[in-house]
Amino acid sequence: MTVSLWQDRSAEATHRFDFVVVGAGISGASAAYWLASRGERVALLDAGGVAAGASGKSAGMLLLGTADPYSRVVDLYGRERAREVWAFTAECRALLAREVLGGGELDRELRLVRRGTVSASVSAHEQLELARSGALLAEDGFPHETLDAAAMREAFGSDVFLSGLRDPSAMTVDPARLTRRVVALAQARGAELFEHHELFGLEADADGAQLLTSRARFEAEMVLLCANAYSPLLHPHFEDKVYPARGQMLATEPLAERVVPWGVYCDFGYEYFWQLDSGEVVAGGWRQHAQDAEKGYREETTSAIQDGVWDFMQRAVPALRGKRVTHRWAGVMGFSGDGLPFVGELPGKPRVKYLAGHTGHGFGFGLLAAKKLVELALDGAPIGWLGAGRLARK
Repeated sequence: MTVSLWQDRSAEATHRFDFVVVGAGISGASAAYWLASRGERVALLDAGGVAAGASGKSAGMLLLGTADPYSRVVDLYGRERAREVWAFTAECRALLAREVLGGGELDRELRLVRRGTVSASVSAHEQLELARSGALLAEDGFPHETLDAAAMREAFGSDVFLSGLRDPSAMTVDPARLTRRVVALAQARGAELFEHHELFGLEADADGAQLLTSRARFEAEMVLLCANAYSPLLHPHFEDKVYPARGQMLATEPLAERVVPWGVYCDFGYEYFWQLDSGEVVAGGWRQHAQDAEKGYREETTSAIQDGVWDFMQRAVPALRGKRVTHRWAGVMGFSGDGLPFVGELPGKPRVKYLAGHTGHGFGFGLLAAKKLVELALDGAPIGWLGAGRLARK
């Protein structure tokens, strides 16, 4: 992050807190919530506003696991680690339901849809992986429904999908509203929000930390960095640990009928879509067709990706043909080297800890990962596989 001499107003105000959390996306909002719930005086800072980054531009799908299917994660990391990761996201989803989500008016406020999601195959290779995943998931106690090509054709009216694994407990939600809800819960417990405070200076020693932003100076006992994709812009420690990549999405005009019964995650996670109760269909992906172009921090949309997403959607859901696209947007995601989030502290600076690397699944991991970060900071509690040290070992 950079702030010019002309923009620097850090001398105008000094704030003192127990904790300063940097980043008001889902992980930072969650960290502020858990800290405030334990009586800590906490400031939540963001260079923009709440959910201004990927948390306000994601698909809003509350899925189990990672971008890769269960079978691949078992192959990559072993059965025990795969089971741990899936159980972690199941616990995170239960925690969200208990702490943040509700029924009635709150459901409508968050545009929450509780119909489940489907991991769908669009190739013979993916079909085989989903079949393997289904068998492994059943053995490991993760309930799902297996759908064949005929069931998928009946659901979507096309032959694009060869099979599916439906997670009946999965949900889809407005991610920006959900993040703002978590921030509001943190504020109700005493957290203070500082939007449009761009961080450009961070020093920490044995006695505490000092932060300079474009609008104020902050002093704290400890700092939690939760900037995900933007972590490398805050400190060079993250340059070989977090990799920014753009994700693009679109939304249609409201449709009078339901044409997408569940949220869909397909083509090994490269395409995803769902339909709001108000009728709009939101969809994103196609990044695999221009991976080099989609690396970095640019947030503008491109015709190559947007046209690819829309062409795929009209083939996958023929009822969308002739419908109008009303919104197109892009957001920057933070990927880790092994596809899993990680928690750690800056080398030689135990007063500065961090959470990053959600790899497009911040809402699947964020609330619980932030809780583990806070427990590490306050209690020295073990964090298991979340530890950033695993990246160095890998």
